[in-house]
Amino acid sequence: MAIICPYCVHSGMIFCEDRDMEPEFSGIERRLDELNERLARLEPLQDKTRLEFDADVYLRDIVERNLEVAAQCCIDISHRIISLEEAQKPRDYYEAIMRMGELGVLPPDFARQLAPIAGFRNVLVHEYADTNWDEVYENLQHLDGLARFAQLVRDWLRRRGG
Repeated sequence: MAIICPYCVHSGMIFCEDRDMEPEFSGIERRLDELNERLARLEPLQDKTRLEFDADVYLRDIVERNLEVAAQCCIDISHRIISLEEAQKPRDYYEAIMRMGELGVLPPDFARQLAPIAGFRNVLVHEYADTNWDEVYENLQHLDGLARFAQLVRDWLRRRGG
């Protein structure tokens, strides 16, 4: 089945074919596809001014939900890789992303930079009545970290033969 893959679009391809992959990697690939889909939905919204963002409740909802799912994809992928690497189970989501740096999947400095997305996800999920729209807008403007995460995980999959 051919799917539009934002990762492939950026590299000059429009479609990628589902490839045969080891079963242990299929969940990672599915979540990478979901992460890329969420990034594709968010990228055009980066052009919105802060005034437009604040004035449009539907736009804010779209951004909030897609950032939440994108962050959850990173967390789920991290947990799966930690399990596959038989590494120590993290205590929380933040530590899961930090562990990716320890395992060499992510550069350690990048893992430290990205790990706060776990706390941001928790705020979106659990403190939805008090959403900090400044933080949501700021995260919308910095999607490059999520895209880099996806690329680094794909690189890890290639090295692992996934």
